[in-house]
Amino acid sequence: MGFAVNFIALAWSPAASLRFLSPFHYYAPGDALAEGGVLWPQLGFLIGAGVLGILLAHLVIQRRDLAP
Repeated sequence: MGFAVNFIALAWSPAASLRFLSPFHYYAPGDALAEGGVLWPQLGFLIGAGVLGILLAHLVIQRRDLAP
């Protein structure tokens, strides 16, 4: 879904404001090559989003009732 949002936002200007919703917006390998190293703010955002997703999933699973 994230790839589709990023692709549509790049191709269609009315959807350009939605590009920040895609993780592919923050990962740009061409920028890393141009800078000659790791882009720490983008990497930090991606890691933070992943950790937040894991924490939210853990909270949801804890509250789930699996009893028959």
